Amino acid sequence: MQTQQQHMHMDEIPVDLIIEILSRLPTKTIARCRWVSKLWASIICRTDFSELFMTRSQARPQILFTFRKSDFSFFLTPQAQNKSSLVAKNHMKLPTDDSSQICGPVRGFVCLTNYSSGIKETVSTVCNLSTGQAIHLPNAKTNGNFVKSYLGFDPIDKQFKVLLINNATQGVSDEHQVLTLGTPNLSWRNIKSCCISYCYPHYYNDGICINGGLYYVAAVSKGPSISAIVCFDVKSEKLRIVNKAEGMELRSDSTLVNNKGKLGVFEGGWVGGVFTGETTSFELWVLVDAEKHEWSKHLYVLPPLWKNVVAKSDLYFVGVTGKDEIVFSKLYISDSFYVYYYNIEDNTVTRVEIQGMSAFKNFNFHVSLDHVEDVKLMQHV
Repeated sequence: MQTQQQHMHMDEIPVDLIIEILSRLPTKTIARCRWVSKLWASIICRTDFSELFMTRSQARPQILFTFRKSDFSFFLTPQAQNKSSLVAKNHMKLPTDDSSQICGPVRGFVCLTNYSSGIKETVSTVCNLSTGQAIHLPNAKTNGNFVKSYLGFDPIDKQFKVLLINNATQGVSDEHQVLTLGTPNLSWRNIKSCCISYCYPHYYNDGICINGGLYYVAAVSKGPSISAIVCFDVKSEKLRIVNKAEGMELRSDSTLVNNKGKLGVFEGGWVGGVFTGETTSFELWVLVDAEKHEWSKHLYVLPPLWKNVVAKSDLYFVGVTGKDEIVFSKLYISDSFYVYYYNIEDNTVTRVEIQGMSAFKNFNFHVSLDHVEDVKLMQHV
C-alpha cells in the first residue's frame, strides 16, 4: 500500500505534467491509472485530457478487423505500411446472436443492434472499444420487417447519436428514430424524413460519418425507387438526398470513404465491387460541395506491377489513408492474408502480410481504416 508520504509526492507533481504523461500511455494502462488516486481519476475524466489523447491517437491510426463467429471479435494493427509483415492483436470481444448487426467504428465506438421480427423491437448496445465501457440503450419499438442502425458523431456539440431506420412492410410508413448518448434520460424520438417519402438502406452498406454528416446508400423514392446517397446531419437531425453526379454508377455495394474530410465513392471492378489482377483502372468520385451536389471525378490507371502483386486474389475497396494510399483487402482469411496499398502519388502497389488471425480462416470480416482510441467515459449509463 502507498504511504501518506508517497501520496504527498504525487500531489506535488504539476497537473500539466501528469496530463502529458498519461496522454502518452496505452489505454489499458490509463484504465488502471484511474485507481491510483482521486486526482488522477479526475484528470482522466476531464474533457481536455480526452481531447488531447484523441488528437494523439489520430496521429497514429490503426486498422480495425471485425470478425463474427460466436462473438464479434476485434483485432487491431498499425495502419502505416512501413513493414512487409504486421501482427494483428486481439483487442476485445462482444457477444452476438444471429439477428445482430454492427455499425461503426466512429471515434473508437461501435453500435451493436439485435432485432427480432417476432418481438418487433430492437436491443442496442454502444461500446467504447478502447475502455470496454458498454452502454445498453432502451428498447426501440418497430413495426416493420427491416431495421438498420447507424452511429454518428457531432463534432460541434461532441455528441454521439444512433440513427435507427425502420422500414415497414411493402415500404410504406418508414420511421426514423434517433437517440443521443451521454444524456441523463436515454430515449428514442421520431424524426421526420421530410423530402424522403421512402428510404430503404442497403443492408451491407455500412455508411460513413464525416464531419458531422452521416452518409449511406439507400433506395429512395420521390416516385420511382432509385439508389441514392442519403445524408443525416447529426447535429440538426435532418435528412436529405445528395444527388449523384452525371455518369456515376451508384450501386448497393458502392464503397463510401473519407477522402481528406470529404465524401468519396469508389467505382470499378467486377460486379459486387471485386478487383482482381486483371483490373486495370478504377474511379473515385469526391463530393466537392454537398449543398450544390458538385462532384469531381478521378480516374486511376493501375501500374503493370498490380497484376503480379495481386495475382489471383479477389480484392475489395477498404478506404483511403491520409497519406493518399488506397487500401484493398480480401473478404476472407485464407492461409496467408494481405492488405494492399496503392499509392496515388507514386503509382505503386505494396502488399503487407497481416498475421495473428488464423483462427478465423474462411470467416467473413470487415476492415475499417483510421481507427482511433477514445478514453472518454459516458457519464450516463
